[in-house]
Amino acid sequence: MTSTYESELEESGKVIFTINGVSMRPLFHARTDAILVKKCVPDELKNLDIVLFKRFGPKGEQYVLHRIVDKTPDGLFVIAGDNCADADYVRTDDILGVVVSAQRGDRPIKLEGFRYSWYLKTWCAPYKHRFKRLKFRWFIRRAAKKVLFFWRR
Repeated sequence: MTSTYESELEESGKVIFTINGVSMRPLFHARTDAILVKKCVPDELKNLDIVLFKRFGPKGEQYVLHRIVDKTPDGLFVIAGDNCADADYVRTDDILGVVVSAQRGDRPIKLEGFRYSWYLKTWCAPYKHRFKRLKFRWFIRRAAKKVLFFWRR
């Protein structure tokens, strides 16, 4: 029998897993960072909490770890990765847990303190501006690659 994050959270109230993907860079790194997620009550979540939620898309069911950046008047959470240029609108039923700690190798990743609060205020909180900056940066990188490709020919 395979264990899912949901069943593990139901049994023990927590789940530990390794990050897979780049959507939460620069805070978390793929295949090196271990994350501890605890079961939560969605009504107690606040803006800028990092949550594990379930998403249904073209690839089927996916578990995603992203940050709450806003809440709509009708109760949906606006959730985006720190390295993403788009957001998801997530129902409270789909939120499974909240990140309580993280570790890279044998060092803890600090999710508090001055540096972390500065990161939240300058990069995470103004998420609409961040989306524009990321899209512009990706546009410049694609254009530079094309120019280099033709220049090297």
